[in-house]
Amino acid sequence: MKYYFIWGMGLLGASLAIDLKNKGHGVAGCVRSKKNADYLKEQGIADVFTVDDVDGIASALKRSDGVIIGTPVDKIPEILDFLANVQFSNWVTDMASTKAEIMRHAIHREKKLLFVGSHPMAGSDLAGPQNGRPNLFAGATIYITAAKELEEEFGSETYEPAVAEITRFWSDLNANTYMVDYADHDKWAAYLSHGLHLVACMVSHLLEDIPGVFKVPFNPAGGSFRDITRVAGSNPALWDGIIRSNSDEVKNYLQSLQNLVCQWNEKMQNNELDIENIFKDAAEIRNRIIKLNDE
Repeated sequence: MKYYFIWGMGLLGASLAIDLKNKGHGVAGCVRSKKNADYLKEQGIADVFTVDDVDGIASALKRSDGVIIGTPVDKIPEILDFLANVQFSNWVTDMASTKAEIMRHAIHREKKLLFVGSHPMAGSDLAGPQNGRPNLFAGATIYITAAKELEEEFGSETYEPAVAEITRFWSDLNANTYMVDYADHDKWAAYLSHGLHLVACMVSHLLEDIPGVFKVPFNPAGGSFRDITRVAGSNPALWDGIIRSNSDEVKNYLQSLQNLVCQWNEKMQNNELDIENIFKDAAEIRNRIIKLNDE
């Protein structure tokens, strides 16, 4: 049995705590509000602290086998600084959906942490510990980002086992792990997630241009609108931080999107857009990513 500390227990952190507890591991963690701390304690997670309980957090950290950070991405650098000052010596990972900024902070800290990045491609448009659920990570892809600079600092005999242990940590939750360079990861994330959240918002905003649509007394839209806009209902403050932390890659994505829209619009104007093949090619690309044939 291991004892893990989860810093930030919203949807992802609470779901992780449930899975670890169900596997017989000890779980501690911290949250911002007493209300959420009380809720998590009611769910059987005894060692939950509010972020202002520095002594309680430090005590739990020093006896934990690993730390998983589940806060918004913009909070992670200061948490890494806190962990370094506590003299925590075991591995640290995170669950943020951008990696380059966090990895650079971990690499360039004067006092290094045994840090390996993680990004679970899991979650929903819901938020908060009350929406935590078991098996959220089962079948999900978890990107693992190591740093050669940290391996040089700690030595391969220390850093490589930490990478392997964090990989096993996720695999034990029935997730699929994949090692990727942290700079490449952020480009992937822009195209596979971050830019798509903005696209969902664009689709919603465009409805303001339709006369009378909001006066319909029942749902005027089909399933395609519901599906493509689902993530537009995600936590606004959380996604503000995510997209800003990956702004360069998201800007590249939006530029590529703009170029494609212009190309297709020009062809549409000339009645030259090959709509049938666009759909066929899109379906083939989608199947290659989602692996529909394996489901």
